[in-house]
Amino acid sequence: MKNSKNSRHAPAFIMLFLSRGSNYGAALLSAMEEDLPYFMGDSAMVYRTLHDLEAEGSVETKWLTPENGPPKKYYTLTDKGRQRLLEYEQDIIKRRENFNYFLKSLDTIKNI
Repeated sequence: MKNSKNSRHAPAFIMLFLSRGSNYGAALLSAMEEDLPYFMGDSAMVYRTLHDLEAEGSVETKWLTPENGPPKKYYTLTDKGRQRLLEYEQDIIKRRENFNYFLKSLDTIKNI
């Protein structure tokens, strides 16, 4: 099965990680790769999604310059983003029920 680099729920996962606190793109990518059981994205997907979330007002950005190294663009979840995250929750609950149905149905087929 082909792995898609685009995820329908990429915004949900990115906003979920930003709900922990502001962060920059590369750190978000690392956290997602480390924490998600099956991360199916890449840096292009993360940055493209962050750009879209910023354009719609779900995240705000701020450039910070550390003592050492280049400036980094930090992303912060807005109130609009928190509301959108709750909307994703409802969508994911419905999809989980459909996936559970699929798995139960498949189990009955495999046992025939």
